[in-house]
Amino acid sequence: MAAALLPALRRNLGLFVLALAAAGLAFGTVMLTAPPTSQAAGPSLTDDGILPPVTDCEVLPTGDVNSCTVYR
Repeated sequence: MAAALLPALRRNLGLFVLALAAAGLAFGTVMLTAPPTSQAAGPSLTDDGILPPVTDCEVLPTGDVNSCTVYR
């Protein structure tokens, strides 16, 4: 490898490491300040410390509401 290429390679490697560190810092900051929430996340506690009832009616065929189960 030619000696003239070594400074350019070292500079490119340094810039890559700097860009990777900046992207990691930005990603970490976003995850700590506003983490993603799952659509499948369960309900949180109500003010009195009781879980609100959860139903599975949305998976039933139309008109089958009488078979709906409420979980607590």
